[in-house]
Amino acid sequence: MIKVIGDQKKIVSEINITPLVDTLLVLLIIFMVTAPAMTRSVGIELPEPKNGSAAERIPQEKKNFAVIGINTKNQFIYEDIEYAPEEFFQKFPKLIEEVEIEKIFLHADKQVMYEQIIELMTFLQSQGHGKIGLVFQEK
Repeated sequence: MIKVIGDQKKIVSEINITPLVDTLLVLLIIFMVTAPAMTRSVGIELPEPKNGSAAERIPQEKKNFAVIGINTKNQFIYEDIEYAPEEFFQKFPKLIEEVEIEKIFLHADKQVMYEQIIELMTFLQSQGHGKIGLVFQEK
């Protein structure tokens, strides 16, 4: 930029900061608007039990998985049989002896408390089952 002072021309070597500040302010506004959206949790409503077992709705070609349900009476459902929690924890290792289970899918009524789901997941992990999926219905 050339600045004229009186009869003399002088070269000014200053950086114009205005466009930089404008760009930074626009970026700041964008981050302020999008940050709350990134921290918001995903709203998931657990599904209600349907007629028929979940295992019937999944193809039976290769059954290397187990489907366990939890109803509102705090009962665990496996292969259409309802078990009390203590009974289920004792019998489950024997029930799956013949099946090589790779994954376990948990179906729970939306009225079930998370403590019950966590208790079941902790038991399954202690039995060596690391791949556990929670099944839910998207809105």
